[in-house]
Formats: sequence, structure tokens, C-alpha cells
Amino acid sequence: MVKAAKKRKKEEDEEFEFPEFDEGTYLRKEVALAKATFVTIVLSIPVAGLLYALTIVNVPIVAFFLGLAITFTLPRVYAVLPWPRFDLAKFERKDWIGQGGTFFLSWLTVWILLLNVPFADVTPPLITNVTAYDGHTQIDVRPGGVQQSQQLVRGTIWINASVFENGRLDSVTMTVQGNIGPLTPKSLGSLRYSFEANLPETRDITIMARDGAGLESSFGFQLNVG
Repeated sequence: MVKAAKKRKKEEDEEFEFPEFDEGTYLRKEVALAKATFVTIVLSIPVAGLLYALTIVNVPIVAFFLGLAITFTLPRVYAVLPWPRFDLAKFERKDWIGQGGTFFLSWLTVWILLLNVPFADVTPPLITNVTAYDGHTQIDVRPGGVQQSQQLVRGTIWINASVFENGRLDSVTMTVQGNIGPLTPKSLGSLRYSFEANLPETRDITIMARDGAGLESSFGFQLNVG
């Protein structure tokens, strides 16, 4: 029995052979994949341009999902391309996954670049870190109001704010209820601004920021003064 088993194993080992490696087919497929990768990157540029146009007309969500849809239908896009032609039958699932990943990252990168300075500015300024100081007490101001327990002393009050902008900042102003303003701030650095106002009582205050693209943002609150 043992001898028969050894004999069968020997015969099986002798019968097994590694498949013959077709170097020509392998090289042709690798060349086709390299060409496809180049075409994938080139195709991502006009797609990113289309997504940029959709974003400019205020439909960025539609633009993003359109990019995803084109990514998932990439094999069909290749099938209708007039040039260059590829033997798509030799592309396996892993090859399409690789092409899809390259296409997604390519159009996403170009799209983000187009939406930022110097190509465009679609992001309004950001006003944050607002504080108020009456010479004795400093409070952090929240949009819409401050805690009622944090009352400032009437008189001269300094209001500071940070304004972030990815391009050129045209103006930063503050208006106060009661026809006080617009007030122009003193710069405390590249991003920090300080306003000075004489407030006799509780007032509604709005800080406005406008960038070079005409985009505006506001930060409104009620300052408790007594």
C-alpha cells in the first residue's frame, strides 16, 4: 500500500508542469495598461473642468456625484473612445480597479486646484475667535449672543476677531445697532483685527468680511453691556 501511494505521488509530480509563460502577451498587456493609465489621467482634466463649471453655478454635490458616476463607468467610456484603441478583453477586474482609482484621484486633485486661488475663489472669509474686552473683563463671543451672566461695563469696549481667507481680503468692518458704524478695525497681525466702540448699553453687533472675489460672511451677536 505504501509503495503504491508513493508511486502515485511520483507520477502526479511528474505529470504537473507550470504553464508556459507567454512573454509576448504579458508585454503587450503591460504596454496597454501603461497607455490606458496615461489616457485616464488626460481624461480626468476635461472632467475636472466640467465639475468646476458645475461648482461655479452652485451645484457642487451634483458635480461630485457626476465625477463618481463617470469613474464607475470608465470601462464603457474606454469602449467608445475613437482613439487610442485597447484590447479591453485582456483587462481584468484588478486592472479596472487600478484605472478607476487613478481616474478618481486625478479629477479630484485637478478639481480642487481649480477651485482655489489663483484659478478661482469660491470660499467666503471665515470669522472666528471673537472676543470682547471692557478693560477689566474679556469674554468669548458666540454667534447669536453671549452668556447673560457675562456682562461688560458700559463705555469703551474692544472687540477682536480673527478673519481667515484663502485669497485676497478686501475689507473687514463692524456695525453696531444705533447707527454706529461701519467701523474699520486696527490690524493686530495678519489674521487678527480689533474694533473699538463706545457702548452705553446692550447692542446688536455685526462683523462683516469681504474678499477679492466679492464673497461675504458675517458674524452677528448681541453684546450684553450694563
